[in-house]
Amino acid sequence: MASFNKVVLMGNLTRDPDVRMTGASGLKVARLGLAINERRRDRNGQMQDFPVFVDVDAWDRLAELCGQHLTKGSPILVEGRLQMDTWERDGVKHQKIKVRATLIKFLSRGDRPNGGYPRGGDQSGYGASDDYGDSPF
Repeated sequence: MASFNKVVLMGNLTRDPDVRMTGASGLKVARLGLAINERRRDRNGQMQDFPVFVDVDAWDRLAELCGQHLTKGSPILVEGRLQMDTWERDGVKHQKIKVRATLIKFLSRGDRPNGGYPRGGDQSGYGASDDYGDSPF
């Protein structure tokens, strides 16, 4: 059975990037919180923002760039894939779907979505490879 796993999201960071080194592989990971607003009418006919909150992980050089250039409120465009994060705490298993970023475009606050940094890719350093082997996340 064929499958396809790709997401493209645009929103604003809910907090400053949390950049850390992973224990096993020594790679950097940046944990980002992204808020995506869907503007629609509520029950009373008034326009309202209905936010969706998504966790995003960026790895290696992409993680470094996020730590250097992004802060809470920064508008970004993320391309990546969905990934299941599983962990156990106090004997209870937990699961959460998050996005593993393969490209992050830093957008300017004034002219979303066309302004800001150039689209990623290998030459600019804003893209990232998916080949990290067995990551701990």
